[in-house]
Order: sequence, then structure tokens, then C-alpha cells
Amino acid sequence: MRARREAKQTEEVTDTNLADTRIGSGSDHTVFLNFVGMPVLGLGFEGPYGVYHSAYDDFFWMNHFGDPGYRYHTLMSQLWGVLALRLANADLLPFDFASYASNIRQFVNELTKGKDMSELDLKPVLDAIDDFEAAGKRLDDSASRALAAGAIDPILAKTINHGAMEVERNWLNSDGIPGRPWFKHILYGARFTYAHLELPGLTEAVEKQDWATAKDQAEILRHALVSNTKLLNDLNSDLAVK
Repeated sequence: MRARREAKQTEEVTDTNLADTRIGSGSDHTVFLNFVGMPVLGLGFEGPYGVYHSAYDDFFWMNHFGDPGYRYHTLMSQLWGVLALRLANADLLPFDFASYASNIRQFVNELTKGKDMSELDLKPVLDAIDDFEAAGKRLDDSASRALAAGAIDPILAKTINHGAMEVERNWLNSDGIPGRPWFKHILYGARFTYAHLELPGLTEAVEKQDWATAKDQAEILRHALVSNTKLLNDLNSDLAVK
């Protein structure tokens, strides 16, 4: 992928690094994720598209140069169709919260890389990430066993699925990012451009060396991790007793 080449990433593409979790803004997902706290997913092909936002970005260019025969358009429609069927027919929504925790840990590690962090102790946050990851693995194992055992009670499935959807909403801070209250998601935001910005409130505070705000933002993150860990443990208990 072009983004990986530009970042000089040469490792093999696997299930763990295929998804781009550096989301940014400037697209239709923004209000759903950053304000509502709804899980979002985008699919796209990578490649040169030099006519974007130009006078040449038209049907003639697409028909003759961009995608003659609309093969990529057709394939993308098929991918979306299969994905929609997969989600609609899932007894349990296929969330991977352990992988989510791994991404959050990467965000924290990237934030601290090459910086003097002597004014801010992020060990409580990292410990909370570990707990969230462990809870995610337990829930995933319980879900796999429940699915392998056969049909899941519809009422139980509804409880688990609704609970899993709440995880994303629990990343919202009603006060929003300091100085930008519309952006309420504490894991994903955007800079004043469309560029991606992870842990936005914490990151901007660290970059400004505003350590009082950084400590507040770190505690907000830790508290959200603790809340979501409890939620996953409760869902796991519901599954494990069945």
C-alpha cells in the first residue's frame, strides 16, 4: 500500500496491521465516531489518484483511465455486500477488543517516544490497557466457545452485542478535547487539518508541555479503560455461565 511505502513499512501485511487505525477526519465517519461514539469501518483500494479534487476528476477519466470496465467498483461493491451479510448474520458481533487494546498501547508508546516524560507517569494507563487487553482475550475465548457449542440464546446474544457496542461510546468524554469540545472521542480525533491524531486531548497537552492538562487527560483515559474492562468482564461472565 502507498501509505506503507511512504512510511517505509516493509513488514508483511497481516491481520494485525492490515487495518489502518490512524483514522483522521475529513470524511463521512467523523460525526459518528468523534461525536456519537459509534464504531466505524471504511474499505478502499490504495493507489495513485492524481486527479482527485481537480477539474479532471470526472466520468471520462474514470471510464478511460481510472477504472475501465468498473472492475474495482464492482469488486468493492461485492466486498461491502459480503461484509454487510457477515455482520447481519453474526450471532455475536465480531469485535476484537484485545487487538483494540494493542492499538491503544501503540498510541501511548508513540506519544512518549523521544520525549521527556518525567512530568507525567503513564504507567497507570499502561496497566489499565493490559487489563483491558486481558478482558478482551477472555471475552473472545468465551465467544468462540459459545459459538462452537451451537446456537446462542437470542436474548443473551442481544445482551452481548449491545454491550459490545457500548465500548466505543465509553471512549467519549462529554467535555470533549480541551479547546475543541465537539471532538469527544478520547482515542481518535483530528488536528486542525484532516490529519489523524490519536489520544487527542492527551497528545496535544503533551506537545504543549501542559502537564496539568496532560495529567487530567491521562486520568480520563485510565478511567475509560477501567470502565470498559469492567464491561467486558461482565459480558464474559454472562457468556461463561451459559
